[in-house]
Amino acid sequence: MTTAIKPSPRTQRKGTDAQIPNGITFVGTEFRSTNLERDVRVQDLHSPYVGVRALDVLDRVGNALGDLKRTRAWSFTGPYGSGKSTLSNLIDALLGHDAERRTTAYEAVAATNAALAQEIAENRETLAADGFLGAVTTARREPLAATVHRALQTAVERKWSKRVPNDVSTAMTVCAETDVPTTDSLLNAVTTLCGKAPLLLIIDEFGKTLEYLVSSGESSRAESDVFLLQLLAEKGAGAKGLPLFMFTLQHLAFSDYASRSSSVQTQEWAKIQGRFEDVTFGPNLGDAVYLLQRKLAHAAVSEQGRKLVEAQAKAAHGIWRQQSLHSVVDISAESFANLYPLHPLTAVAAPLMAAQIGQNDRSLSGFLVNDEPYTVRRTLDTCAVEVPERASTIRIPQLYDFFFSAGRTTILASSKASRWLEINARLEEAHGLPEADQELLKAIGVLNLIDADGLLRATPAMIQFALNDPTDAIDAKRFDQLKKRLDKLVEDGLVVHRSYSDEYRIWQGTDVDIDARVREIATQLQPDDVVRYFNKHLGTNVLPNAVAAGAHSQLTGMQRHFVTAVSHQTEKLRGPRVVQDAADGMLVFHFGDLKSTPRVDSPLPVVVGVTKNPQAVLDVGNTLVALQDLMSDEELDHVARREINERAGEFSQRITAMLAEAFRPGSDESSWYLWKSGEDTDGEPAQQLKARSYAGLVSEACNVVYDQTPHVRNEMVGRHQLTSNAARTRREVLTSMIEKTGLPLLGWPQDKFPAERALYDGVVEHLGLHRAAGEFSGGQNSEGSFHTHGMSRPSAAKNKSVMPVWEALEEALSEATEPTNIVEIYERLMAPPYGVKAGVVPILVVAGLVLHGNDVALFEEGNYCPRLTAAIVERLNVPYPERFTVKAAPVDRAQRRLVLDELVKSLGVDIPRSRTNRNPALLAVTRGMLERVMVLDQYSRKTRGLSDDTLVVRKVLSEATDPDRLVFEELPKALGFEKITPSTRKDSEAAEAYVVRLTNALNELTDASANLRRYVVETLAQEFRLPASSTGELRAGLAERMRGFADASLEVSLHGFVTRVLNEMLPDDDWLGTVVVQLVNQALGDWTDRDMDAFPRVVRDRARALDRVSHLYNVVEEEPADETPAAPNKRAKPKQRQIDTHLLTLTTPKGTEERTLIHVPKKSRNAADELVVSVIRQAEEALGPDGARILLAALAEHLSGQDSAASERKEHL
Repeated sequence: MTTAIKPSPRTQRKGTDAQIPNGITFVGTEFRSTNLERDVRVQDLHSPYVGVRALDVLDRVGNALGDLKRTRAWSFTGPYGSGKSTLSNLIDALLGHDAERRTTAYEAVAATNAALAQEIAENRETLAADGFLGAVTTARREPLAATVHRALQTAVERKWSKRVPNDVSTAMTVCAETDVPTTDSLLNAVTTLCGKAPLLLIIDEFGKTLEYLVSSGESSRAESDVFLLQLLAEKGAGAKGLPLFMFTLQHLAFSDYASRSSSVQTQEWAKIQGRFEDVTFGPNLGDAVYLLQRKLAHAAVSEQGRKLVEAQAKAAHGIWRQQSLHSVVDISAESFANLYPLHPLTAVAAPLMAAQIGQNDRSLSGFLVNDEPYTVRRTLDTCAVEVPERASTIRIPQLYDFFFSAGRTTILASSKASRWLEINARLEEAHGLPEADQELLKAIGVLNLIDADGLLRATPAMIQFALNDPTDAIDAKRFDQLKKRLDKLVEDGLVVHRSYSDEYRIWQGTDVDIDARVREIATQLQPDDVVRYFNKHLGTNVLPNAVAAGAHSQLTGMQRHFVTAVSHQTEKLRGPRVVQDAADGMLVFHFGDLKSTPRVDSPLPVVVGVTKNPQAVLDVGNTLVALQDLMSDEELDHVARREINERAGEFSQRITAMLAEAFRPGSDESSWYLWKSGEDTDGEPAQQLKARSYAGLVSEACNVVYDQTPHVRNEMVGRHQLTSNAARTRREVLTSMIEKTGLPLLGWPQDKFPAERALYDGVVEHLGLHRAAGEFSGGQNSEGSFHTHGMSRPSAAKNKSVMPVWEALEEALSEATEPTNIVEIYERLMAPPYGVKAGVVPILVVAGLVLHGNDVALFEEGNYCPRLTAAIVERLNVPYPERFTVKAAPVDRAQRRLVLDELVKSLGVDIPRSRTNRNPALLAVTRGMLERVMVLDQYSRKTRGLSDDTLVVRKVLSEATDPDRLVFEELPKALGFEKITPSTRKDSEAAEAYVVRLTNALNELTDASANLRRYVVETLAQEFRLPASSTGELRAGLAERMRGFADASLEVSLHGFVTRVLNEMLPDDDWLGTVVVQLVNQALGDWTDRDMDAFPRVVRDRARALDRVSHLYNVVEEEPADETPAAPNKRAKPKQRQIDTHLLTLTTPKGTEERTLIHVPKKSRNAADELVVSVIRQAEEALGPDGARILLAALAEHLSGQDSAASERKEHL
């Protein structure tokens, strides 16, 4: 259903009221629209008009033709009817291979700018004598790859209508093999075509492609992703790029089409559009006025009529200059004559109103040639006379009637629709007014719509000009009458007069005294309130919230920008931080002098601008803030609220203009100064800056402060915050730097160019961090290696710009004598004068860690990282890797090298040769020592029964976290030596002494468990009186003793002991362990020193208990069973054991008895008998007849004393 605006009563001007000379005709009946796919195949260009915007674009194209280092990708953005397609058709004709179209286009451009036309022709002739290939298409709701493929097909058909070259045919055939061509096939086709001639790729209605991508779910497939456009733009970039010139035509910016997508996707699309030079096509008033001239012909006008028209034109030109309207659009007297019968203000207002409702050329065409009320055609039909007395003009009230006539509903789509409707409604209410007053209101309404607080605003002089023909506009009497009528309309509440701008506006009336309320609020405000308002609204007015250093970024590849702030008497501003914030500095608009500049809490550079008359800006700002505060009053009626809102808008525009002039770089009103650090702004500035724009100021500041930044050739990582795709790409490259460093191009294919390859070429290889074997500069040693490439230290010959920051990195790593957070390294590289962006820093740091693997240790949350792995790199690949620390661990010099070599020999360790191992020699020694500790049992870890050296070494090793500190500081200190620093001189004697003591301590610690086993064996042998020197001999002796108890009914503990002693299934070491567990209920590995001290007593008690009961049993043993085949089932038979057991009881002088069980082996009995005879004989000879008995008593007393002494000694161990 169509909504119509009900028109107010209109009165068509009578023929007697208006006279227009006869003979004025129209050239053409409509403004023709361009269809690129159709029109590029047509010879006729339909006489295109080359206006201001077209000349600007053609100038850029001409410069790019002459200098291939310039941008060759453009994005045309603008509404329907703004001339994007027409200009694209013109460019295609200018550069194409069709000579006739080229000539026509050349003449069209030369008619406006002959020099530019000649420049384009000469540059095109030099680049492509036969012309460009024109790949032109109109996008549809389809994958981008399909659209590009169709454009390439158009280029082939237009150039080779009969015989297509074989390579071109093959490339196009590959593209057509699938419904949607692959990215590789399209890039190959583009490369092939560019090999034949430069390629001009134009995609009209590109917004449809972007809409398709949004509606299809943001597919990440290459054939349906706008990323393909970025690849094409990159291939056609730079002097060495393909001769590819690209244009996309759409109504909105890329990011606006992605507004319904995620913020990340919006940023991705905005970044891709950044590859293109954006050209905004908005309505150009000068071009629109010229088009109106071309539609009106005056050849048939009589001589008398011409004189009347020229008189009007001369008067119009005089008023135009007097009112300074030439700054709006400069129109000559001749042009005013060509515009007749349009009033000068009608000629200007018509395009402006048409632009507001989005109709542009269509509305202008209707106003001129349609056969309906209020059009120029209808006026000519009714007012033209053969012999005119005067030359009347079509004035603004008639233009109002045309746009607001019944059925003209397009204003409902206007961005200012509410204001249009309000003005129309107010005039409808005034239908009882005289016709003159109604025309007065219409004139005010139109001026209100086309301008606000500008040169075309509804001042009395402008209203006078609008309501009268130019020859009558300077009538003083009419002006006095106008003033009275205006006062009456103000009194009636139909219009309001804004005294501060001398402007009248259509008005509904209110009881609120707005002026008084604003004055009341303004008197309570302070300058700081205005400054806070400016800070809050940075980016919404002329003061930007951030300024990019375009020229500096283009030169270095580091995308830099400064954030902005406004200050007055502020003592301190919070500036950006080095690592955490993306900004590289701050731009301050200061409403004061240099003596009152604020201190900025930031080590980054600060640029401060001051202006000559800050108070004038603050005063206007004061009124603006007062209006904004008044808007919050809930008691305002809607009329007052609208008026206040409009006034605020006007003051906002005024303050915008004032700020632009007050701080405009290069003007006499402003001065700009640079401090290299925000913390130094209380001192003198480093220098004064001169530039023509804010971007120029920031670029100049960056050139001064970041003069040692490395230059990279990849915008994907030369920024602070990476996109998800860029972060993934960087992660892959970092991983390849440690896993594929020995391969050319880090393993990326030579004939393909994925994003990873682009990053490698633009950063890693460009900075000289990866080279072929034989080209290394302080990098990895490739001697004896099968690898052809490796990481390398940069060289000035390869890239001079990287040397300062690389030297700073190496200095930071070498100075990290204590664990240093890697964020501190980041901060050093990202701060001035290097300013490496966060996207590039990890690449430099990882390269540094790889190249300094022998002398820099890496820790993650305090834990040493022995290898630089992909997982570690991924955790490093974050904006703020505070969990990592580094420490200089140089081992290749002086005493450290000597000690390390000696330890390698002494400990017998092997040094691994993997490229990813960090500090391999130091790590091998550390691992060799720590492995000894890691395998220790509980006893060895806790016993105090070790030497002092061993105890302190064990303690240090158990607490070690840093290999460098362990080997060269903590262990030497524990053993009484001085710590070994990188500067310690060689001292072979000290090195040998340290190594010998450390090795001995480690050996003692390692042998602690074995020594404990030997102690257990000796104790068992001694208490059971066995001549045992090994576990096996002890086992045999105990088994021999205990075999007679095998079937005895013993107490539980004795029976368990006997059973374990007689166990023949276990090996000796395990057998001893079971015996020990049975005795002390504790495994050897879990012993403490207390267990060791108590062991002799436990064994002695067990031995005595067995002695006390052994005489009760007849000890026998079985003969082994006959294992010969003849008697397989013959059972073993008992035989007498080859041992005699005797119980010896001794009574001491104190009356106590000591009983001792004596085991006498049969094989020793004969020797004992012979020895007894000899000893008895000697005793009788020496002592008399009782000599044998005396000897027996002495021998018993002596043996008893030895047993007591041995027991006492063991109990005190």
